[in-house]
Amino acid sequence: MRVRYVSVFFGMVLVLASGVTWAQTTGLDASGAAQMPMPKPPIFPTLFPHPTNNNGYEEWVRAVDLIQNNAKVEALDNDESPTLAFKRQVLADPVVVQALLLLRAGLNKQVYSPRTTIDENTPLPELAGFRRLARLLRYEEYVAFADGRVDAAIGCLRTGLGFGYRVQTDNFMNGLVGVAIHSIMLKEFSQHLDQLSAYHCDDVRRIVEGFLSEENPAVHLLALEKINAMKMLEAHRSDVEGLFALLKTAGVDEGNNEDADGAAVRAHLLRRPADVNAVLDNALACVSALYDQTLANMRLPLSQRKPVTMDKTDSPGAALFRAVTGDPEIILKKYTRDQSQLRMLGVHALVHRYRWEHNALPGSLTELSAPGMVKDAFTGSEIVYRRDGDRYTLTIQEPAEAVGRR
Repeated sequence: MRVRYVSVFFGMVLVLASGVTWAQTTGLDASGAAQMPMPKPPIFPTLFPHPTNNNGYEEWVRAVDLIQNNAKVEALDNDESPTLAFKRQVLADPVVVQALLLLRAGLNKQVYSPRTTIDENTPLPELAGFRRLARLLRYEEYVAFADGRVDAAIGCLRTGLGFGYRVQTDNFMNGLVGVAIHSIMLKEFSQHLDQLSAYHCDDVRRIVEGFLSEENPAVHLLALEKINAMKMLEAHRSDVEGLFALLKTAGVDEGNNEDADGAAVRAHLLRRPADVNAVLDNALACVSALYDQTLANMRLPLSQRKPVTMDKTDSPGAALFRAVTGDPEIILKKYTRDQSQLRMLGVHALVHRYRWEHNALPGSLTELSAPGMVKDAFTGSEIVYRRDGDRYTLTIQEPAEAVGRR
């Protein structure tokens, strides 16, 4: 089973490629008897036919190959409430130990993409494995807390955040996996804040401040996605049938049917196939304008950002543009949420540190003397803080309100 990536600007779809039978997916043979699932082939030889041994991405793919057919890891993934004993058992597996060592080794090297180009047919088989590695790291974090090894748990957090940040190499599928890795690590860590000493609170604050000071990966990925989107459309110049196939692929989440814009483009080009280059020129101009707006927005403070506008005219080029692109605000919201989760962890650490210092909760976030940290990434205003006896609530004003309670 292979994963195909479709991205014309933000139009990202994961597609299961054909060639997998119903019996294979259900674990049944033709007679209905149970059979062992087919082992997944190694990914590394395909991505790195000529490994350099100086690219951290290589270590991560090696780690994925180690665990992708591991029965214990599979069982842990499928267990909704794994016990501490089971987590220990899986983490003690020599294959898992080696995979996590490779994960950490990759962070000590330069990391760059194994691909020189990417288009709508480029498979990204390693990304699901990267998420699985993050889940193993989360369980390692949990076991460290269970053992009272808070320094080790913080080390897992640092590793997971670094992994999530640096895995965002060359496209927004990598980017979304990186954001998901951050969420996995932060969610687990946030359940154990009461175990932090004053020293640990300071350490967590430094980690959060360090990652918040890094350039938002979305800026880099936007620039790359613009190049990829333009190349993808240019590849279909004077190729009406290829353009129709692209429209069908982009509409895969609609049941393999183009939406109204895709249908309009098809109808126009069936009537006037000679217009294909003019239609593409118009679509390319729309894509370029949308990227430029979004990139400019990303570089502005939150309070100065304006809604990104898409060309909504009836021209075939604008219709093509809309048919193969998505709403940039959806992606930007995911990155803003990632920043919010980091900030929330930092503020929790500050509040706990204040409580150690004063044996009481702060009356307001102003008392934490960290104006940059306590800012809501969605609104630019201060995160809402409410006390309730010896407990407190932090609230960010996300469109679907997100709340962190302690």
